[in-house]
Amino acid sequence: MRRLGVQIWALFRYIERMAVLNEAQGEMLARHVQQGLVHAGMKDVTTVSVHPATGRRLILRHGPSLYRVDIHPVRSHPRIPDEEPGWLPLLVTSVFDDATVRQLTNAGVSFLDDRGNAHLLLDGRTVVFTQADDTGPTGARDTLPRPPSPQRAAGAVTLNRASHRVAFALLADPALAGSPVRELAAVARTSVGTVHNTLLQLTNAGLLQDGRLHSPGRLLDTWAEAYRRLPVRPLTPRDLFAADEHWPDTVRREPAREVLLGGIAAAAVLDDEVRTTEGLVYTATLGTAVTLLRLTPTPTPFRVQVRERFWGEGLPTSRPGLVPSVLIYGDLLRDSDARSLKFATRLRRNDAHLRALD
Repeated sequence: MRRLGVQIWALFRYIERMAVLNEAQGEMLARHVQQGLVHAGMKDVTTVSVHPATGRRLILRHGPSLYRVDIHPVRSHPRIPDEEPGWLPLLVTSVFDDATVRQLTNAGVSFLDDRGNAHLLLDGRTVVFTQADDTGPTGARDTLPRPPSPQRAAGAVTLNRASHRVAFALLADPALAGSPVRELAAVARTSVGTVHNTLLQLTNAGLLQDGRLHSPGRLLDTWAEAYRRLPVRPLTPRDLFAADEHWPDTVRREPAREVLLGGIAAAAVLDDEVRTTEGLVYTATLGTAVTLLRLTPTPTPFRVQVRERFWGEGLPTSRPGLVPSVLIYGDLLRDSDARSLKFATRLRRNDAHLRALD
């Protein structure tokens, strides 16, 4: 009877995971791929969905580098996909048989299945290769655990619009982890209750101990994923434009620091390889940015998006006139295009503050 129960659980898990592999989209697919790669032995990896609700395209972070991954669900006899420039194809299914594993590996194709077979090439180098033991046609083992409950897993962190501000303040200034709660709430512009709840969640996840952040790089990944999901609207729905290409210099010269550069425009200040004519700024009120930069709705090559500043005073920055580098990194990830991801990778590798978090 006990063995029959085990077989039922194994069959349930196989059917459930097969549906995830072939039908899941968005964040669910991203979580499944990340879990599969970790199970295969890959370390320091995070995946997020390009389109959180739907879609089968992911951003994969391995170490300081970012990669765009296009998921190809397949059944039997998979066809080797044509590579789209800028995207790494990853074949996924419930079970690849041994012959298919050999064929795909020899062809240099990245793949992942529920059985435990995995092969991943990044920058022409194999970073994961595992071949599962022969466990029968379904790939299910007698010792499989029961399907996970719908509750949040132990150690998981879920950031909403308010708690992501607390995490942002901690990442921008890790010393705030040991500061009074009211001070952290003022910097994050949230309530004391939100700070308490966020700190408790981070403590339970092992990311905060004795007033200090632990594994802040993992918290940065979690924050960046939450930031990409959150709707961010400009202070005006209309497109606004500056008169000339010197508008970022105007922001940086502004002594009151009421308007700050973010996104690709800020990255251009920190990285000589970045070139851009447009960008975004953060400020408390729309009028401040419009007056400083003389923004108008008349189209020019110098489009400027104005977003509301959501944090308080005192957070350190890499250069005067810029937002904290954590936010620059998050803005680049939100863009999701290959150019921005390249510069996000460079920023995380070269910026002293982000390197310290890793």
